[in-house]
Formats: sequence, C-alpha cells, structure tokens
Amino acid sequence: MWQFLARNKQAAAMVGVLLVAAVVVIVLSTRGSGKPAEEAAPAEPEDISEDPFEFSSHSLPSDDRFMPSIGNGHIATNIFSDTVYMNGLYNGKHGESRRARIPGYANVRLNSTLTHHPYSPIYSLDTRDGVFKVRVDRERSIVSQKIYAHRFYTRAIVNQIEVISKPHADPNFSHHEIWIAVKLMPGAPGADLDMQDPVAEIIHGRQVWSACGQTKESEDPIYQPSPVSVCAYWTSVPDHLVVPPHGSRVFTFAMTADKNKTVARTEMEQVLQADGAALFTSHVEHWHRLYQQAGMEIEGNLGLSKIVNGIWYYFLSSLPSEQSHQQQDRFYGLSPTGLARGGTFDDYEGHNFWDTEIWMYPSLLLLYPHYARLLLQYRLDTAHVAADLARRTGDKGYRFPWESAFTGSEVTQPCCPEVAQYEQHVTGCVSFAARQYLAVTRDEDWLKNGGCSLVTNIADFWASRAVINYTTGLFDIANVMGPDEDHFNITNSAFTNVVAGYSLYLAQYVSCLCKSYYLTKNPDHWADIAWSLALPYDETLDYHPQFSGYTRPEKIKQADVVLLGYPLLYAMNESTRRNDLEYYSSVTRDSGPAMTWSMHAVALLQLNESAEEALRASHEGYVREPFKLNESAEEALRNSHEGYV
Repeated sequence: MWQFLARNKQAAAMVGVLLVAAVVVIVLSTRGSGKPAEEAAPAEPEDISEDPFEFSSHSLPSDDRFMPSIGNGHIATNIFSDTVYMNGLYNGKHGESRRARIPGYANVRLNSTLTHHPYSPIYSLDTRDGVFKVRVDRERSIVSQKIYAHRFYTRAIVNQIEVISKPHADPNFSHHEIWIAVKLMPGAPGADLDMQDPVAEIIHGRQVWSACGQTKESEDPIYQPSPVSVCAYWTSVPDHLVVPPHGSRVFTFAMTADKNKTVARTEMEQVLQADGAALFTSHVEHWHRLYQQAGMEIEGNLGLSKIVNGIWYYFLSSLPSEQSHQQQDRFYGLSPTGLARGGTFDDYEGHNFWDTEIWMYPSLLLLYPHYARLLLQYRLDTAHVAADLARRTGDKGYRFPWESAFTGSEVTQPCCPEVAQYEQHVTGCVSFAARQYLAVTRDEDWLKNGGCSLVTNIADFWASRAVINYTTGLFDIANVMGPDEDHFNITNSAFTNVVAGYSLYLAQYVSCLCKSYYLTKNPDHWADIAWSLALPYDETLDYHPQFSGYTRPEKIKQADVVLLGYPLLYAMNESTRRNDLEYYSSVTRDSGPAMTWSMHAVALLQLNESAEEALRASHEGYVREPFKLNESAEEALRNSHEGYV
C-alpha cells in the first residue's frame, strides 16, 4: 500500500487531503483549561469488522465523545445522545452563540438487560447504508435496532426495532409472548429553547406528541431581530414491545423537527404512513445514490480504508440531501465537528471558519461540486454582514469574520479576541475556494448569481488592507495572524499575503468574465497590488520566514508556511519548498493539530520523498475506535488541552 502511494503521488495526495478532512469535519476539539489528566484514558473498544464500510464492536466507547453520529444535513444526533441539533438553529448572543439543543426524542434505548451479560451485542456503524445498528442474539429471539436520519424524509430521525422469534427444537413446545423492554430517553428540556408543554394527538393510529418553541436569545439583534422557531414531533414509546411466540415484527418510532410546524407534522405523517421495510429501503436508496460518488478503494490496508470511508460518511451526514420530500431550508454551513455536535465550546459550537474552505472544501469540490457551490452560497448569504464588518474596521469590500453561524456576524468566544481581530486570512480562504470552484467547474452562472460581487469585494478588502512601504517599494499587510496562532499582530504573514494576492488576481480575472453584467473600476489595480505584495524570503537560507521579523528557531503551533506549497500551490523553487518543509518540521510543536502532518506528507510527495511516516503521523494518533472519530490533538497529548482553535 505504502509503495503504491509512493509511486502514485496524486492518489497519495488525495488520501492525505481526505485524512485532513477527517480530522476537521469530525474533529473532537481539546481546547480548554490546560489542566493535565489525572488518569490515563481507558482502552478503546476494538473494531471487529473486516468490512471496510462497517465499523463494529461488542461494546461502546466509555467516552460519549467517541460515539458515532447520524444526520442528513437538516437534523443530526450522536447515537444514544439526549440531544438533537438542526441546521440553522442557534441560541446565544454574539460569542455565546452555539447550536441550540432539541431534546433527544429520537433516543430510544433497549433495556440494559439486553445489552449486557450474558448476551454479546454487536454495535455497528454501517457507512454503506448510512445507519447505526444494534444486534442482540438471545435464547428465544434476535433483536435488531436500526437508527438513521432519513435521507429523503429529511426532517426525520427513525428508530426501527425488529424482533424475530427463534423456533424451538420441539415444534409442540408452547412459548409465551416475547417482551422487549425499551425506553425513550430525551433528557431534560435544556437551556436553549423556550418550549411549550407537549401536546398529544393521534396520527395514522399512533399516539404522537409535539412541542413548539423558540430560541431564547438572538445571535445579533441587528441581523436577527427575532428568535428562531422550532417544532418537534415524536411517537410515543411503550415500556415493552410484545411479539407473538412464533412470529416477528418491526416497530417504528420517529422524531421530526423543523422551524415550521406544518412541515414537521407533514413529515411525521409520511413516515408513519410508510411501511417499515419500505421506509428503510427508501433511505438506503437515497444514501447509496449519494455515497457511491465518494468511494476510494485502498487495497492492502483495511484500517486506512475504513478511515477514508468514515471520512465520507461523516462529511455527507452533515450536508443536505440532494432530494427530499419537502423543500430544503437554507443551508448554514459546514462546521468542523459536523451537524451532530456544536453545543459546547469544545465542539466549536457549530461555527464556520477557515476549516470549511481550506480543509474540507477541496475534496467535496472534486466529487460533489454542487456541495462546493452550496458552501460558497453560505458566504454569499452573509456577505452583507461581511460588508458591515469591513466598514466598522475601516476597510472596504467584504471582511468575513473568523467564526460565523446563523447571521454571519462574528461569534468567536470572548476568550479569544485576538483570533477575531487578527486572523483575517479567512477572507482570503473564501476567495481561494471560489478560485478552485471556477477552475474545476467553469460555472459562469455562479458568477452571475453573486460570484462576481463576492470575488471583487474580497479583492477590495485586501486592496484597502495593503499599505505601500516606501522603503521597500512593496505593499505590506500589517496586524494579522496566520494559521500559526502562537504569533499574532504580525506584518506580512506569508500565508496571509499569498491568499490576499490570489484574491486580488482572481478579481482581475473574473472582471473580464463579468464585464457584460457587472461593472468593475480599474481591475488592473488589483493585479498591481498583488504583484507588489511583500512576501518574506531569506535568500541566504533559501526559505520563507513566516512573517516579517520572524526569528529562528521560534516554535510554531502548526503548518503555516508549509501550506504555500499545498494547498495554495504557490510557485517556488524545489529547493525553497524543501527548505521550508525541513525547517518548519523542526520547529512545529508536537501538540499541534493533525493537519500539519498531512500537509507535510503532501509536501514530501511533491518532493519525491517518502511520505509514509508523515502520512501515518497524520492519523494514527488521532483516530478514536471503533467508530473512526478523530481528535485534533494526539491521545497522548490531548489532556494538555492544546488543540487548535
């Protein structure tokens, strides 16, 4: 396998990017207090499946953070969690904004007597079918539970429990009915929503409960003057499921949620009207249609194959369905921890930032260009807020915030004002994503529908940030922070200046494509600034200092200058690329995020060097078993709470 990657640089680079994407989209952050752990983490359950698309174990992780998630881009939850999250549902003002918790009316549990000794249950995440499964083989019956966020009925999370009785050796033996104890465990009402008391009704012969409410606090009173409404419907769950002694039966339970009560109720009606088997089949058909585009076959390395398949499962679980029973709501972006997480500071609160455009975007663009356009649409939908932010900071054009959520305003936590103030490269990353999108798709319709405005306004921002230095004759960009967050309020960050230059050049390019319907004044001015932007370079050492005034051998947090070679593909001599990689590899602290080592792997492949060690380092210390979730810092270091922000 590793020899194959060494011979096939493009395939290896793609694997490296996918591993980066895994660590980002399903990353479990470790930002926190910095207190060391008192006890070692317990051993993780073993993945016993030989199927590259299925992750199975006889036990669940002792740490709930490592439970898998299900989702369909509208609604999502972690398995056996008392929390459900919904696209676009946030509560909290400014930096306190986070995903609003809906009680887990989808959390139907088998009684613990079924899942403990003497039985040996099997818990499986089936990425091929998009479903979590529990199977318990008992003396008299086989009990199977399927939990999935329906890919067509997108407001619904479905639980289906099948009980199959076993025949007795004596056909004349008289069995009693089979009773299976179950329980709905939605948790407490929570602090994010003002919900009315539940109301019961009968829908298609089933008792169904519903409750409606709204978020308690708007994210920004200027851009969100009113709270967001939400309604949830859920089926009643009995204490026991009863099955005839010689029969079998499928029991279906569901939860639906939407901002519109009628939409949530209609979805519940359709789910209850569908036959149990047909309901699951329709989900699988829609999931297959989507998932089959993402396949990457990796022979000879089952572990790596599972990781890559898990990447795509978690990716797609947080993105909207291509088809749905009812019209989709506006999409509010792809957060690093996905839709099933985001209620806490450690889960990035469901916010969007540069991870979307730099780390997650490229792989989606290649295989799902319509999702790439959808992610850019989130930026277009919030562009008016970015324009206001630029004006408030004395700049022109669009300045996108470091973290954004429902409104597009800055929602970085109060703990970290420096990243909100200085980490302006996020705006350049948005333009870089647009650059990639146009290069891959040539989608001029996107330019006509907001793309020209987005690209040129970002260029205006960087043009207003660039100030001529009369000593050097070059333009400087001051008061910024690059990807390395250990250094801020710096001048001429190499990464920032390159994405700024790309933004300026792109605007000049699209101004020609857009000239028949979008007027730009003096587009060559953007190119003039880009051509003269300062980029730190040491001729003697033939490498790029990270910023003006960088002193060797200062430690850095994560890959920064190394990103010039990939993903930015900035043209430079091979010797410079090699020196950048070798030097910054020696000063990057071990507790940094996994993306560093993936980017080093790609760089080594570009230099025709062995990347096996770097590729291993990019995932082996970060993947949590058995369900292939990832942490941003290695297990051995994670309790120092030095994950990335």
